[in-house]
Amino acid sequence: MIITGPFQKGQILIPAEIKIDALNLDGSANFLVDTGSTVSFINESTALKMGIDYSKILYRDTLAGIGGEAEVYEIEGFTRLKFESGQDTKTIPRKNFLAVKHSFCEHVREDARKRILALGGIIGMDMIKGFKFTTSGQNFTLDV
Repeated sequence: MIITGPFQKGQILIPAEIKIDALNLDGSANFLVDTGSTVSFINESTALKMGIDYSKILYRDTLAGIGGEAEVYEIEGFTRLKFESGQDTKTIPRKNFLAVKHSFCEHVREDARKRILALGGIIGMDMIKGFKFTTSGQNFTLDV
């Protein structure tokens, strides 16, 4: 499936539906395509909107990233990301998908915190390596 569009403020945002089998939860989010991230995950704002209780999922690690540290949690079982483009849809199952919870450094301004939390999720290199990605001027093409 081919997804095309313009860069949005220098970023590539891809909307996706999310289904977490083990928790019987559904939601949606705009995912930032981030070649600088090694892993894909849903952000804290998306996790909370979907009703994820962090105390009921597996804590894995703490990672350094934008604005400070983030606790990384693993959602056991399958999380399915459904992408749509025109008439085409593609669902990508991801086993043991991740959710993050931010701990901001005190020097991170409030507006930066809001922008970080506004991201629904990240599509990192663990998923991108299976995609074909090209750019032309201010437009991108992603073959999922």
